[in-house]
Amino acid sequence: MMLRLNKKTVIIGFSGLLAFFVFFSIYMGKDMTSILPSSLQDTTPVLLAAAQLDKLWNYVYTMQYKCTKSEYLGGKPEMRNDGAYDLCTEEKFWPLSTNKDYKCLMYSFGVGFDFSFDDEIAKKKCEVHSFDPSMPYEDGWHRESGVTFHKTGISDADLDKDSNGWKMRTLKTILQEMHHNGRYLDYLKVDTDAPGNRGGFEDVLLQELLDTGLHKCVRQFAMEIHLAGPLTKKKWADRVDTIYRQLLQLRDHGWKIYNTTDNIRWEPDLSYTQLKGKQKILYNDAIILWEVAMVNTGEVEPCQPK
Repeated sequence: MMLRLNKKTVIIGFSGLLAFFVFFSIYMGKDMTSILPSSLQDTTPVLLAAAQLDKLWNYVYTMQYKCTKSEYLGGKPEMRNDGAYDLCTEEKFWPLSTNKDYKCLMYSFGVGFDFSFDDEIAKKKCEVHSFDPSMPYEDGWHRESGVTFHKTGISDADLDKDSNGWKMRTLKTILQEMHHNGRYLDYLKVDTDAPGNRGGFEDVLLQELLDTGLHKCVRQFAMEIHLAGPLTKKKWADRVDTIYRQLLQLRDHGWKIYNTTDNIRWEPDLSYTQLKGKQKILYNDAIILWEVAMVNTGEVEPCQPK
């Protein structure tokens, strides 16, 4: 007896086989598109990017720790609280909650003319240093709240002047220049937009934390994740993959997400949702922004970079 297959059955079966191939490629961490027929090689990178975005999407929305005491601080009211971040005030992650003499320290990379969160942390008697090379304020300016401003940006290299004319430093160098080695970073925040709003520098800081072991001296870490499209461009697809892998490595060191907020405040359409951004980012010049807060449930020790 001959097996008769209609067109619909063939398409469904082929689609399932292709989907299996895509997810297997991601699981293996290898580009295996070259063994596909040439007619399919153009579409497979898109499917790989979509699948990788799904993995990162699901990861940032999965809460791994429940903070029983937290405060949502800062933000611009006129921008629906853009710039606000969560602070977990449990004693393990915020020693000031029980020890008023504790020498608290916070670094904030990326200000964008909004010191509101940094000011709120400083008012809690924490030493706060805010870094942003794109702003016209004088280096070393002390705000009324107690925040100290530095006209310096975060980078993977020490540059006195980059292509934008900005002074850039690694976290390791900043700790040395600020004479903060041997202390803990109680809160580390990075919200750094690259010029033209096409990604940020959070992946640079994530990689340095992992490479230097400095993730061990940070108690809380908050960042805005910037994903740019179209993911049909390898540069942006690779960024999704990089950030996902960095977050997995941090998780292995005890870092757990306790809050993720959609930043869609820049969108004038109040009906806009992050899901709409997800649909657009694959093929269009679109962005996805997440504000992700994490706590270090693993080993904590004073900052001594490798």
